[in-house]
Amino acid sequence: MRDMIWTYRALNNPAARRKWTAFILLIVLAGFGYTAYKIAGGAEVGKSLIAAAIFALFISLYAIITLGKPRHYYIEGDYVYYRPFKTNLKDIEGFEVDEERRVIRLKGAGIFSVRTLYFDNEDDLRQAVRRLERIVKR
Repeated sequence: MRDMIWTYRALNNPAARRKWTAFILLIVLAGFGYTAYKIAGGAEVGKSLIAAAIFALFISLYAIITLGKPRHYYIEGDYVYYRPFKTNLKDIEGFEVDEERRVIRLKGAGIFSVRTLYFDNEDDLRQAVRRLERIVKR
């Protein structure tokens, strides 16, 4: 059986984009909340706002890099790999396909395993579904 490799960018996938945007907004809110706390505690306003602006700049750069970075999935034999995570597809209970959001959720995957597969295009999604149907019993 051939191996399958595909790439996605969080910017091109609606589900991944939403997840990363929420994470980045949480970090920004925490930073501005901390700045407001410092100002309320009597810290100098000018220095606090400069620090908050620099923090926001770095978080914005992080967001641009994170959303645009290509991420790679790899299916080899009965395993799917994504960076340090590896999942044995024979051990999962099944999977759900969301074609509109271009996502496959693996049911029963452990905490340190790949649980969600994201795709940029529908062709890769269909190929992965066919591949998973051969390996996983729904």
